[in-house]
Amino acid sequence: MKLELRSEDRRYSLSADFLGEGRMELTAIVCTLDGIVQGELTGELDACDLGEIGRLIASVPATAPGRSAAPDVPASTVKATRHGEAWTAEAVDYLKHHYQAGKTPLELAQDLGRSEKSIRWKLYSFNLAPYPADLVPEQRTSPQPKPPKAYTVEEKRQAHPNAYKPWTPDDEQHLSERCAQGTSLEDLAQEFGRDLGAIASRLLKINAEGPAADEAGGSGV
Repeated sequence: MKLELRSEDRRYSLSADFLGEGRMELTAIVCTLDGIVQGELTGELDACDLGEIGRLIASVPATAPGRSAAPDVPASTVKATRHGEAWTAEAVDYLKHHYQAGKTPLELAQDLGRSEKSIRWKLYSFNLAPYPADLVPEQRTSPQPKPPKAYTVEEKRQAHPNAYKPWTPDDEQHLSERCAQGTSLEDLAQEFGRDLGAIASRLLKINAEGPAADEAGGSGV
């Protein structure tokens, strides 16, 4: 299902793909009238929650309120991790509450024994921080002329055929398996027809394990 609205200078499209068992994936894209992408948002949820989510979005103020105070949990009670170690529920809880209380990614990295890069990716995976575009690895190929910053969905799909297409459970399972087999981030991008940022983001979202996931998130570096 796809819906579209237009304003004087913007075009808004919303695609909904039903995944089974009452779940759906939504993709919202904002473009100028001539098709230049201005922003995008993708997420998965239960269809029965769509109405409430819509009401929440409509009630968001123009400026975000101040962050709420977090429980007083000493950093010393959270066990520091080593390179490649999985996140514990305790560490995740500490990360969420203390970031919302005002701690910076650098401070959280010091508390949790991880890199600032890893903290920023984890915060993004919980929708608590913006997408860390500056951390996405550059392609290790021969220099190519930089494309213009403005692009359309159709233009992006010329290079990445599956750009903006919803991920299916089978896609995610296959991606996790290929990552565990040691496939590089660049090879995964080529194999799945998506750009490096999309692959890196999805690897973190599904908690994949392997060299490509480490490169995407900088876990423990």
